[in-house]
Amino acid sequence: MKRLVAAVLFFVSLGGPLVAAQAGASQNVAHAVTTSTKGWAVTLAVAKTTVRTGTRFAATITIMNRTGHSVTVVGCQPNFDFSIELANAKVPYQGLSGAVACSTKLRRGTTVFQAPITAVYSSCGGPGLPSCANPNLPVGTYHTVVNWPTGTPHIPEPGRLYISVVR
Repeated sequence: MKRLVAAVLFFVSLGGPLVAAQAGASQNVAHAVTTSTKGWAVTLAVAKTTVRTGTRFAATITIMNRTGHSVTVVGCQPNFDFSIELANAKVPYQGLSGAVACSTKLRRGTTVFQAPITAVYSSCGGPGLPSCANPNLPVGTYHTVVNWPTGTPHIPEPGRLYISVVR
């Protein structure tokens, strides 16, 4: 029997039950990356790292606010901020833009955002962009990019996860 490490990462998969991923366990392991500072821990988790082009798959962003108080960040959820895109050297992240007319409150403790990822271009139909007739990403290896709220307070952005897109 494998030894279980004390650290356990919980995340809720899109449309599914609470799943626990334990370091060292061989089944139901989520792929995750965590970035921490004194007041914050931010985890990006995906259910799988190989997906078919054009498909949607579950991802979560878990923000642990350890500052001792609620914090308001400029940005909208679920509109633009906290959305996750895929990018690589051939398909760069185009970024999302728009007027920010709302804010998101991050209470003390843990906030979980469901942020599904779709293996399609983040933008299409403009100068230098692919046609919207076929928005599916080409086969290849991509990394995650989170459209992250800016300004104060500084919350660390989650690290990258690598996703293989196949036919």
